Amino acid sequence: MLHNIVLCGFMGSGKTTIGKMLAGHLLFTYVDTDDVIEASTGMTVPQIFEVHGEEHYRDLEHAAVQDLTSRNKSQVIATGGGMMTFERNVELFHSHGDRVIFLDIPFDVCYKRIKDSDRPLVRNNTPEKLRELYNARRDLYLKACDQRITGLDSEAIVREIIQGIELSYTPESERF
Repeated sequence: MLHNIVLCGFMGSGKTTIGKMLAGHLLFTYVDTDDVIEASTGMTVPQIFEVHGEEHYRDLEHAAVQDLTSRNKSQVIATGGGMMTFERNVELFHSHGDRVIFLDIPFDVCYKRIKDSDRPLVRNNTPEKLRELYNARRDLYLKACDQRITGLDSEAIVREIIQGIELSYTPESERF
């Protein structure tokens, strides 16, 4: 059985787009952790931040990781931009054998994609502060990932991820 594939990266790095494409290619289930959280709370992510604050949201993220890792495998999981900056989430994914892939997209590209969004972190920070956050998170993504992907072409990114999976996957019957 193949394990989950977990996509991480900064806001606007393409986790949703790549995740849906990758799930389609692999015939995996696509899951967005923000969607899981919104479904479980009946609130949008911005509403959760506004009403309950970031710490509560991070607890909900961890609960989502616990839920997703307890399910059957063969899921492509798109994480929220901050999820993989918390060691407890990284450890949980890795302890279940899930493959973490970092979509390493330049800040300027991410910012162009998110600057007009309603995301709390975008709405409440200057571009300079977002760049600082990007730089801090990037180091944590690099530490957390099993595979780092660069580039901007969606199809090429999906092919590169699949090649990395094929190179790293050893069927149970071939393990010693």
